[in-house]
Amino acid sequence: MNIAVVGPGSMGLLLAARLKQAGAPVHLLDYRPERAAHINGQGVILEHGEGSDTHAIPAWAEPAELAGMDLAVVCTKAYHTQEVARVLGRHLAPEARALTLQNGAGNVEALVEALGEERVLGGITSEGATLLGHGKVRHAGHGQTHIGPASGPVDEFTIQVLDLLLAAGFEASATEGVQDLIWTKLVINVGINPLTALLEVKNGRLLELPAARRLMADAVKEAVAVGQARGIRFLHSDMLAAVEDVARRTGANVSSMLQDIRAQRRTEVDYINGAVVRAGDEQGVPTPVNATITNLVKAKQADYLSE
Repeated sequence: MNIAVVGPGSMGLLLAARLKQAGAPVHLLDYRPERAAHINGQGVILEHGEGSDTHAIPAWAEPAELAGMDLAVVCTKAYHTQEVARVLGRHLAPEARALTLQNGAGNVEALVEALGEERVLGGITSEGATLLGHGKVRHAGHGQTHIGPASGPVDEFTIQVLDLLLAAGFEASATEGVQDLIWTKLVINVGINPLTALLEVKNGRLLELPAARRLMADAVKEAVAVGQARGIRFLHSDMLAAVEDVARRTGANVSSMLQDIRAQRRTEVDYINGAVVRAGDEQGVPTPVNATITNLVKAKQADYLSE
């Protein structure tokens, strides 16, 4: 199975490197030609507990190369998904599929609109990855990865993708109910990412600060209430315990939102806590903590962005 990882950020690089280690034919698609050229010259460098490895992974900035792919794994920021979906719709072969492993809500829907339900897989991962530079990533914590079709039961293609992830060393499973997956990951992001960005701390530090831990609990409680109002069946019976477990296991990780703040990039807060607020408005569920957190992150990034 020929695989294109779309987006050479922290998760995209980690995934590409691990798939390459497992012998899969993997490629990277970037929208920045100069960064793709840098990765082609340097390779993808993966730092881990035992040292580091360098992998020669072809990187392109030409979407036409997607025509030869069987699977596109989307790892871009959520605010790029609409454009990525349009590109995939134009260039992927008719039988090829897309898998989103992104943060936030709305990514599956955008891909379905461009490709159709039968060609889209949704997924979540709690693997910790820290971007160190162009083509360089640190594996900062082990987590779990779950994937499933946008609609219907788990099929043969989904199992093939699962086998690839397992061969690459990920703790992974396949299941029905992709929105249950997405909302489970959304709640985890809600409780970790914005607080690390606001406090400028690593994931594990949130559990050591009583006030931060209370805010985490309040934000998670709201998000779970909204999800339940939408009919979501969360993967964990105690979502707060699950969020705390992820923070503990990825304690040394710098969250993607904190990485964005430090690099003065736009964050995904509108697609994480902001998504909870919008869904809460639709369901009539109050979300004052998530609304406040969203505004605080947006105020913080307003120092370097004009929105």
